[in-house]
Amino acid sequence: MTLARQDTALHEIAHPPDDQLGGRVALRYVARAGLLPELSRQTYDSFPKALREAVLNSLDADATRVDLDLSRVESHRELTVLDDGIGMSMREFCEQFMSLGGSTKFGDRTRYGRIGIGSLALLQYADAAVVETKRAGDPTGTRARIEHPWAFARDQRCTHLGELAAGFAEEFAYDGSADDHFTRVRLEGVNEDVWTIGQDPTAFYRLLDSLRRILPLPWQESRLTAALERVSPELVAVLKEHVTEWSTRVYAHSAWERGIELRRRSYGDDRANVEEWSGPPRPLLKTLRVRESAGQRRELTVAGFLLNQRRANASWAGVTARVQNVAVEEHTFFDVTADPGFRKYITGEVWILGDVNRERLINIDRSSFNRECADYRAVQRFMSRSIVEFKSSSVQRPQRQKVEVRRLLEAHARTVRAVQSLAAHAAGVLSDAGERGLPSSESGRGILGRRQSIVDSIAASGVEVIVDDDRPSRDLGYELDLSENEPKVRATIGPGIAEPRVRIGGVEYRLSYAAGGPQDPPIVIRNRPREIVFNVGHPVHASTQPHVRYQLSLALELAYLLADDDAAGLYERMLFFMEAR
Repeated sequence: MTLARQDTALHEIAHPPDDQLGGRVALRYVARAGLLPELSRQTYDSFPKALREAVLNSLDADATRVDLDLSRVESHRELTVLDDGIGMSMREFCEQFMSLGGSTKFGDRTRYGRIGIGSLALLQYADAAVVETKRAGDPTGTRARIEHPWAFARDQRCTHLGELAAGFAEEFAYDGSADDHFTRVRLEGVNEDVWTIGQDPTAFYRLLDSLRRILPLPWQESRLTAALERVSPELVAVLKEHVTEWSTRVYAHSAWERGIELRRRSYGDDRANVEEWSGPPRPLLKTLRVRESAGQRRELTVAGFLLNQRRANASWAGVTARVQNVAVEEHTFFDVTADPGFRKYITGEVWILGDVNRERLINIDRSSFNRECADYRAVQRFMSRSIVEFKSSSVQRPQRQKVEVRRLLEAHARTVRAVQSLAAHAAGVLSDAGERGLPSSESGRGILGRRQSIVDSIAASGVEVIVDDDRPSRDLGYELDLSENEPKVRATIGPGIAEPRVRIGGVEYRLSYAAGGPQDPPIVIRNRPREIVFNVGHPVHASTQPHVRYQLSLALELAYLLADDDAAGLYERMLFFMEAR
């Protein structure tokens, strides 16, 4: 239509002929073919989501088993979805399966479907779809072939939807038992995206991993469910009951492996043990009251958990939110945007149960919530508080505590290395005199009674300390993590750093520390038991590099104790050893 013709048409609409003035014209929407590709492409924007809708259609038909067969994708470009649901008659197929937007499941809380466009989910991924379906007791079944272009040209998009030739349907004689009931959807001429999955094992198993996270699959006992049961048996009971009600068995088949039962995928199920969490799971079980505009109230229940990932994994960051055991949103933080650096460690799942207004809460793509819905606002308020509190108590606080302990351990390890280096040089000085111990220095009675090891220093900060005797005695390394069962930092260190020792003159001395006063000597060397005690309270040890001060005070003490006629020379050699370390 040219601009002039458009202007004329607008003029005619704005100014109807005189004989229509004062009259009333009923307005009706006109459905055109361009609606089909937009509904399917924008609603089901990924192949796993399209398969999810096919599975949910099967469940609404009371199927107890669904089979996804991709074994002929590479060889014949065919994909089949088979279920043992109640099936459809010819009339039901034409009036229900082929209808758009007028779902009889709307408002039915025993069903997944709401809108009536799920039949479009898989059709965009192939040239044609052959549907075979049968009801129990019928001697015949219905076979239909749906075939029409999905990339409509401009003139095709303007075609009235009722005039679009979508295919044909016919009845066929069924050779099996009259009691059989099923629906089989076979896609012919699948597109490149599906074909890639069929010829690449890695892509196939990646697809299964996605489906295991979004489909309503049966409850799965795992390490995570055991951890949840320890902290909240009530929560586990609620989740088990809900998942059992809203789940079915789904099997996948490929050219490489057949009969793969899809089991629900939760965090920590990986075989490589990479997905590990710190601290116990944080259970969530809260009943919320939603007030309607008319003053009526409904009750929702939020049930789930939050976890602190030990190693941040982007594929699990955020919460998976489920309605009817189907994942609606993944990687969500319920609109919490603060402190993104810590959000990457948070993962979890929540189920929204109870009197849910699904029609308003869940958007048409079933992959997001309607932020304007009263149900979402109630859930969002609760979840945002829970996430912020969990982030502070179970993520940020332990992280800060680990930073402080790491700083303490690193400073201690540097000191031990510095002292051991100096002791090795001192052993060379004493080699001419043969192996002998050092003479004792000042008694230092004021500091020997208040000694404290690195283990005591760490434990004083509330950190659980484990001394691993299996580590090599010279190992100055350590590990910091959070226990899965306790919300506290745990430090695992070896005896080399917990009870360090040095060898001087062929004799081992244990290193220890004491919180003495400034008037006490900076260092004391004893022979019964053999130990070197550093006074951490002496001013000489107050430095941003304490390991250098400890090394210097030990060098001076050794120079004093080992001095014969050349005390000054020995002192100079000690300083040289320190510089050459």
